[in-house]
Amino acid sequence: MRKFRSNWSQGDRERYHERRDYYQEKAHTTHSSRVRWTREEVVTPLLPKHAATSSLMATSVDFKTYVDQACRAAEEFVNIYYETMDKRRRALTRLYLDKATLIWNGNVVSGLDALNNFFDTLPSSEFQVNMLDCQPVHEQATQSQTTVLVVTSGTVKFDGNKQHYFNQNFLLTAQSTPNNTVWKIASDCFRFQDWASS
Repeated sequence: MRKFRSNWSQGDRERYHERRDYYQEKAHTTHSSRVRWTREEVVTPLLPKHAATSSLMATSVDFKTYVDQACRAAEEFVNIYYETMDKRRRALTRLYLDKATLIWNGNVVSGLDALNNFFDTLPSSEFQVNMLDCQPVHEQATQSQTTVLVVTSGTVKFDGNKQHYFNQNFLLTAQSTPNNTVWKIASDCFRFQDWASS
């Protein structure tokens, strides 16, 4: 299981523990809810009105709200993605759009079937995320589709292999429902940082 860097601010730690406690409480409410409940979705409240329409950058207040929402989604996404990768890999493609593209050390994989086949070939893993950054992508670059860039780096140990440093970039898009926003991976780029490994 990954761990975040130790120099997070107190506020960062408190927000992380609040989310962790929320999921633990939700997972232990009733037996039936445990059966149905999964963490293979990143769900947030509905985006602010301007963020869901054509003027994401309309005012500084709207933009700040949009950035805060994007950061919350990105942090939750990272928690879910790497835990699913390490412990429930067969469910990982639920986080991807149907036509999502993965570039893994320069090798292109597109579509859910190909992604499932690719992830099945990877040995079991243990990821540790040391850095997380995120920012919204301007609507003019994404045809008004609400999109967030998420960047992570850290270490990973695949079974039978030495530990590697890695860098991974995700483009998440917001899929709106009547009650909330579900974030899915549109593009994923993973690369080992071999020059930094010992």
